[in-house]
Amino acid sequence: MRHLRPQFAMLAGAFALAVLASLFASTSALYQKLSLAAHALVPAGLGEGHGMTIFDLSTPSLAAEFDCVARLVAGLPVEPLAVTGLGAGGAGFVIVDPSDFRDSLRMMFSGSLLMLTVIIFTGLSALRMFLHRHYGAPLQALVDSINAFSDDPSVASPIADELLRSREFVAAARALETLQRNTLLALRQRERLADIGEAVAKINHDIRNVLSSATLVADTILASEDPRVRRMAPHIVRSLEQSVTLCQSMMDYLAETPAAEPVRFAMQELVEEIAESAGIEVRYDGPDEVRLDRTMMSRILLNLARNAANAGAGRISIDVWRAGRLGVIDIADDGPGIPREHWDSLFLAFRSKQRGGTSLGLAIARDLAVAQGGTLKLTRSTEDGSEFRLQLPMEMFTSGK
Repeated sequence: MRHLRPQFAMLAGAFALAVLASLFASTSALYQKLSLAAHALVPAGLGEGHGMTIFDLSTPSLAAEFDCVARLVAGLPVEPLAVTGLGAGGAGFVIVDPSDFRDSLRMMFSGSLLMLTVIIFTGLSALRMFLHRHYGAPLQALVDSINAFSDDPSVASPIADELLRSREFVAAARALETLQRNTLLALRQRERLADIGEAVAKINHDIRNVLSSATLVADTILASEDPRVRRMAPHIVRSLEQSVTLCQSMMDYLAETPAAEPVRFAMQELVEEIAESAGIEVRYDGPDEVRLDRTMMSRILLNLARNAANAGAGRISIDVWRAGRLGVIDIADDGPGIPREHWDSLFLAFRSKQRGGTSLGLAIARDLAVAQGGTLKLTRSTEDGSEFRLQLPMEMFTSGK
């Protein structure tokens, strides 16, 4: 019902305008009829003209004509007119009864009213659609985007198509997109600062334990000539590798995220590098080339692949496709899935519920996605595996792909 109210209002407005326009159009017809009727003028001053309304055709009164037409159309009584202003014989008048024109004027008024109502209503509807498409809908989309971002500033909403269809709102859309990106980066920086204290304590503790274990084993190996003792060397290597990985992740997380530098590169080559580095099978389905920051994409996909491999997955699938004005990259694995109670803290650094984990990989991957104008989120996780979705601007697709 709410959607019909504007239509009824426009119809009522169109009808009112059509009534006025039809009345004005009928006054012209009345003037012509009075002119034709005044063909037998009699000398002025005769008593028959006294007490009547004088209608001068040489200087017609629009108000008088309008009043006469309105009375005729409405069926109200009208008095005869003493019509003057025409004739070659000098001043004179002829008595005309306007009610003789009632039927013809009514027919003309009705036809004009119907036609003008349709025309005006159609014009108002077209104007309303134009205003809604170019101003109303973009403004509402802008307000909705601002409200959505205000409710949850940790999630950037894609720019609505309505904003990009109107040239007047394109600048506002770009400004909102920049605001969202800068706000997300600022929030992430604040989270980093808040995590530094806890990060330093946890990293120091973990490194101290790892290096202490490595030192004790190394001392034992150095002091013993027993071959069985020497077999403990792999443990030293693993401990040192853990230390290096932990330190590198910490450095990556605390470092300021650089600006993205998109380049065109072959995705299949990057996928092969990810499979080799993470030690997991990778299946790829998508365009041959994309235009993104290759280093950032390598780090994002490698972090996700290593997490999947560490969780027990044997294969991941990377699918690239278009979704409106976005490019979508789905990364799915066949691992055991992520427990539901871990989802809320999944992208928070040092909130990992797994023993020995720091969740720095996902935190860094999300930062790199934001730096490229995109988002990273978990879309599915069951006992059959998990799926992450990376949404990026449409410009990621190279021309012709």
